[in-house]
Amino acid sequence: MRGKSPETEVVKNNDTNGAETDRVEVTVMSFGYKRGDAPSANAVFDVRFLKNPYWVEDLRPLSGLDKPVQDYVLEQVPAQDFLSSILQLCLKIIPQFTESKVKHFTIAFGCTGGQHRSATIAETVAKSLACDFPDAHVRVVHRELDEVADVTANGGRHSHSNGSKEGTR
Repeated sequence: MRGKSPETEVVKNNDTNGAETDRVEVTVMSFGYKRGDAPSANAVFDVRFLKNPYWVEDLRPLSGLDKPVQDYVLEQVPAQDFLSSILQLCLKIIPQFTESKVKHFTIAFGCTGGQHRSATIAETVAKSLACDFPDAHVRVVHRELDEVADVTANGGRHSHSNGSKEGTR
């Protein structure tokens, strides 16, 4: 029998009396199609329909963790429409998963290399979901950037690993 993947582990916490409780874990992932198959997830979306920052010379060495790349991606009307739709969908289905006693939900976004568009979308979705579900444990995983971070309801981020890409974050 296969063991649980880190993306689907239920997060155990202690309540104010020290008793162990569990809460829903939401994992938002980014990945690149050219670097392997899509990860196992409840929902996978392809964001290659957005204009690619890779083709902008100043943005190429940066990633979706960098503000200039995020601005470039998020100023696109198709990105705004897509995010609105995805967030509405998540607001409807994540509570249904938790009511069904499913303690984890994973959503993944892919683009060509997993560096720019998918990372930007994943970061944005993770921050929104952390606000919308403050009792959940929200984590963002950037497969191709080798980066994992917990996202808090106030938009804060605690990184567990540091990708090799550096820029103005």
